[in-house]
Amino acid sequence: MKSKLIRIIAPVVFCWCLFLIQGCKDPMIEDSNLLTSEDDLNLAKDTLLIKAFSQYEVPLRSSGVSTGVLGSIDDPNFGKTYAGVYSQFLLTSNNLYFGENPQLESVVLMVRYSGKYGNFNLPVDVSVYELAQSINDTTVYRTNDAFQVQVPAIGQLNGLVPNITDSIQTNRGKYPAHLRIRLNDDFGRKILEADTTAVLSSNSAFLSYFKGFYLTTNSSTTSNGLVYLDMQSAISQLIIYYRNGTGSNEVDSLSYRFPFTGVRVNHFDNVYTGSPVSTSISSPNPNGEEKVYLQAGVGTKGRLYIKDLDSLPKNIAINKAELILSQSAGDTAYLAPLLLNLYRVDDAGQAVKLDDDGLNGFGGVRTAETVNGATINRYRFNVKRYMQKLLQGVYPNKGFYVEPIAPNTNSERVVLSNSSTDSNYQIKLVVTYTKM
Repeated sequence: MKSKLIRIIAPVVFCWCLFLIQGCKDPMIEDSNLLTSEDDLNLAKDTLLIKAFSQYEVPLRSSGVSTGVLGSIDDPNFGKTYAGVYSQFLLTSNNLYFGENPQLESVVLMVRYSGKYGNFNLPVDVSVYELAQSINDTTVYRTNDAFQVQVPAIGQLNGLVPNITDSIQTNRGKYPAHLRIRLNDDFGRKILEADTTAVLSSNSAFLSYFKGFYLTTNSSTTSNGLVYLDMQSAISQLIIYYRNGTGSNEVDSLSYRFPFTGVRVNHFDNVYTGSPVSTSISSPNPNGEEKVYLQAGVGTKGRLYIKDLDSLPKNIAINKAELILSQSAGDTAYLAPLLLNLYRVDDAGQAVKLDDDGLNGFGGVRTAETVNGATINRYRFNVKRYMQKLLQGVYPNKGFYVEPIAPNTNSERVVLSNSSTDSNYQIKLVVTYTKM
């Protein structure tokens, strides 16, 4: 009886197990190495190589930035970079009145630090200039735009090495870490003695008289870093300290604060003369370069072309298409950007957002990977939707642009490798697909 029962139950259990196995099998397996000869999912994986070049970035929109960039870098790969910021300072109320017989004590420019790039332990001289040219909130300004200034400078700080963590104690209180520059008294009196019914009556009148300032470094000295400035912080302001009245009617120290709530524009100057960047862009190898130079701050970007797209079958469903970028082994002078942006290129040569951008798993984050005992910084992008439409002829095969994220508010840079001999340092597109 027991033997007969086993003969009846065993086939049922076996069939049920087969059903469970088939039900759990995922047709979206991305690694064909996991498949055996008995699998019938028609999955395949191909690696497409990339032809890569560097290009100069076109000037980017820079007006309205919330983060200012200040400093200079002398980079072995990218040459010299200088960054500064233009900004307006505004009234907080109309018809500003400083009282009877105002007397200047001091005028100070304060801008809160929000971070830095590079070591920035080599001192650099910083200057503040009053603008001689108006900037306005209806114009789109770009990273290469420059405005006329009045000379000489209205403020100077020599030997800046920014401390972005420690607070600053002054005789007027304690403040978070910030850049602090005392401006000259002539400029302070110019504000203090301005006509209340004309210059100080409204911001439009005020800006016709005080057009703003330019905060920059001295180009004769080059440091090894940039500092980021929080232009919207409550700490970031121009403060004028003064007294008013005379004799027994004199009032103790007063102050007025002008926030940087007007137009703000980052300005970058890149000097590539004699650098590897200049050589790569001016005399590129027609078969592609072995290094690709990416730099924010109206610097450089990468142009990537898929070399052997026609090797892929046309009638396939893309499961995954991973673009893999590796930082060059010798690129250690400055930290690689945490994030990169990737775009497709249209017929007009313009950067267009990818269909995959914004989806979970799109990628672009710098990740340290261990390969044969060596650590390689890599960026991975999954562009399967783009690849599917590319194969269907929806998009032209014009390749990709790759660049650092937020390129108008930083000058971060990285050298990508596309070695012709070392597969660990090649740019590649690994496509996993189902045969239809």
